[in-house]
Amino acid sequence: MISKITMRVYALLLLSCCLVSFSALALNITNTDVQTIIDQSSRPFTGQILINDNQQTYVDLTRGEGINADSRFLIGSISKTITATLVLRAVDQQKISLNDDITDYLNIVTEHPITIAQLLNHTSGILPPKSPSLNAQSQFMPSSQFSYSNYGYKLLGDIISQRYQLPYADLVNQFAAQYQLDISADVGEITDLYTQQPRLVHGFMEQQQQQVLLDEFTIDNGFIAFGAMQASSQGIAAFIAGLKQQQFLSATSLKAMTSPSAKRLHRWGELDYGYGLQINHRDGLIEYSHSGYLPGYISLMLYYPQAQLSVVILENTSWDLDNIERVFGLHDKIRQTIRNQLKTDE
Repeated sequence: MISKITMRVYALLLLSCCLVSFSALALNITNTDVQTIIDQSSRPFTGQILINDNQQTYVDLTRGEGINADSRFLIGSISKTITATLVLRAVDQQKISLNDDITDYLNIVTEHPITIAQLLNHTSGILPPKSPSLNAQSQFMPSSQFSYSNYGYKLLGDIISQRYQLPYADLVNQFAAQYQLDISADVGEITDLYTQQPRLVHGFMEQQQQQVLLDEFTIDNGFIAFGAMQASSQGIAAFIAGLKQQQFLSATSLKAMTSPSAKRLHRWGELDYGYGLQINHRDGLIEYSHSGYLPGYISLMLYYPQAQLSVVILENTSWDLDNIERVFGLHDKIRQTIRNQLKTDE
């Protein structure tokens, strides 16, 4: 016989499922709506936009010469979220511990003890050593501040490469192959990669109000760890789905990844930061995110767990950072349109 307590639990679970389904189904955004936002933007758009949940795809938009649903882009700092995932997998496999000192694995001398966790949430304060010295100075005492660090994520790639005795690009490609994710890592000159990887769309930079082909750019294993992985929008959406379905990480590691452990100032306001993820709890919405900007490419990844909704935007032009609103305004408008609807539905 089922107890009253058990019945209440079942009822709460059913209510929760119904609320999630209602929220997801109530979203009302289409390719036409997104195209209108693009048309009203202060600069053009070429790339992919994918908005979906576990039930349907709302927006699947591709724009630009030579770009199709199968195209891949360099994803910038969304690479950090994947690196954080690989680091936490190493924790799950007992290769490393979050509280390990990084000098246990790296041939480097730090001013203060720094842990792997502090690299993950950008609170290490570490500065790159001045070559050929191995001495790494600090901006501040570890864990006392947030300072976004590409170098810190480069070190994370170095650490797990050392533990698995494989180049970091190989670890990324093995992970992608294991879970059939349309994500890859390749090293070399960008012009060679355009030839070797025909699905990689050419990147362009804005210079003096002109779009110029990205043709002088070198990717190494360190760069891959913090900013130079390749993916399609479907690849990023599948990665988000794998995270939320707990395919990649233990429950403990996923909780650590998605729990606030630092705060960062952002154009969206003050955000929490976990391990490789921005976290926002404003307006009754939970939002996990990461964006990316590097020569030739801009990216944005959003996930709203209450609606099980994913948003992926990949572009193959890096607009001039002299005007931040012009660069990121399109992404922010799409995000705000979705948030406004989810706030109404929640």
